[in-house]
Amino acid sequence: MKRLLLLLTAALALGSCDNDDASRTEIWTVAPEKGVTGITMGFGYVPAYIIRKGVDAPWETTAARIEGFTFEPGIQATLRVRIDPIVNPPADGPCERYTLEEQLAHAEAAMEIDPLIFSPELEIQVASKRADATLAGYWIRDLRYGEDAQWQAFPWEIEGFDFTPGHEYRLRIQPVAVYDEAKADLIDADSWSVKYNLRALLSDEVKTSEGLPQ
Repeated sequence: MKRLLLLLTAALALGSCDNDDASRTEIWTVAPEKGVTGITMGFGYVPAYIIRKGVDAPWETTAARIEGFTFEPGIQATLRVRIDPIVNPPADGPCERYTLEEQLAHAEAAMEIDPLIFSPELEIQVASKRADATLAGYWIRDLRYGEDAQWQAFPWEIEGFDFTPGHEYRLRIQPVAVYDEAKADLIDADSWSVKYNLRALLSDEVKTSEGLPQ
């Protein structure tokens, strides 16, 4: 299960590697709250900056790490960010490096948009037994890929979901970025996590799930 988590977090969706070889700078506005963004390997989401690249640009999420920048909840920051291509990036790693060149603005601000617009509602099937009793993981099918999707380990709890062994479920869940003030003294990424909230219990059937990995 720990290996699964490492694989998941190593595959952040930072965009394609079709960028030019030259370094460049961009002006980013970083919103005062975080959203979530998907990852490319398996099922999962990570906390993400909500950014706007230019005054009239739409808000978007990015899992990019900005070296030299410390995110503060409730503070909206405008940054000049240098973007450098990474030569021969690993297959599942980012192809660009992001570095803070200058902080142009830094002030308390209300959130202009609802962070939940970046959090999709996802339909999953939950198997009748746990994937790992120690870490409280589930076996799930990601139904975006059809009713015959492969079972995969899901090593997170689902807030509001009451699991009973021997029951197979169909749920609608939503990933949400959560700030833990008790961890504010830790590095930026460690003070945020993603929780999965139950949005709807679609079915609950007494059944032994078939085809689970051994």
